[in-house]
Amino acid sequence: MTSRKRLIVVLALFAIGLGVAFAIEAGWAPRAAPTARRADAAAPLRPAQRIVSTAPSVVELLFAIGAGELLVGVGDWCSHPPEARRLPSVGGEFNPSFEQILALRPDLVVVQGRGEKLEAFCTHHGIPMLRINTDTLARLRSDLRQLGRAVGREAEADRLAASIQGDLAAVAARVAGRPRPRVFLCMSHSPGSLRGLSTAHGASLLSELLDIAGGENVLGDVPLAYPPVSKEQLIQREPEVILDLHPGEELSDEARSLLLADWQAVASLPAVRSGRIHVLTDDALLIPGPRVPLVARRLAEVLHPEAMAVPP
Repeated sequence: MTSRKRLIVVLALFAIGLGVAFAIEAGWAPRAAPTARRADAAAPLRPAQRIVSTAPSVVELLFAIGAGELLVGVGDWCSHPPEARRLPSVGGEFNPSFEQILALRPDLVVVQGRGEKLEAFCTHHGIPMLRINTDTLARLRSDLRQLGRAVGREAEADRLAASIQGDLAAVAARVAGRPRPRVFLCMSHSPGSLRGLSTAHGASLLSELLDIAGGENVLGDVPLAYPPVSKEQLIQREPEVILDLHPGEELSDEARSLLLADWQAVASLPAVRSGRIHVLTDDALLIPGPRVPLVARRLAEVLHPEAMAVPP
């Protein structure tokens, strides 16, 4: 799958996850039909030993709390840490391989967001399922702890949550008191033009990281989660910095130059006039997992390089 298709899928997972409450369904007895009665959703879950997850964020979190050895299958886009690439693939959120999942005999399937196909499959086959939604920092911390309980790594999950919070606080301290530039988070646009522009709204995790890094989301007040953006809107909002996000893509110097040239279509923007357009390809940019402090630090390095260049 190409990097652009991967970005589209990640954005879709982010969008369907917004506003979905954390759910855990455990202890289901095997049954012949999906209409069979479920066990109480609040019933205690024995620590899982064989886990399947299609979500990159979940896979990274499990490895980060020392539970990576419990994974027996991962999604197509799970590539970090490198150990994840050696695990059997079970397809993606929208095209899971049910036969492969059954063959792996999981005692827990973990999804991010709605995961409706997998939920129906797990319900039918009596497989416990955990649904998380790490679309904000608060949800990331709380769902990390829930994940830790599900796999018997509560203490490790608490330590990771505290470490993430401390690392983010350190980034915020580095840029505190500095002018906060108005930033356009460009989640996508069609190469060779500025058609298909989209962004992240103010309640998204990426926008929270931008705030920690000392920037202001120029479209943070829009009500939609990942709304389309017109050139006219950009001209009205006058961003001082543009972050053109292409996570996981390996761009040549020529490709970067072409992406930067696209922005001449809105040459009147302060960001274009001053040359403050940054093409970012860090693979963790849209993965709400243990590497979010690295994303905040990267954003801070772009927005406030003088502050981040000084040792803490």
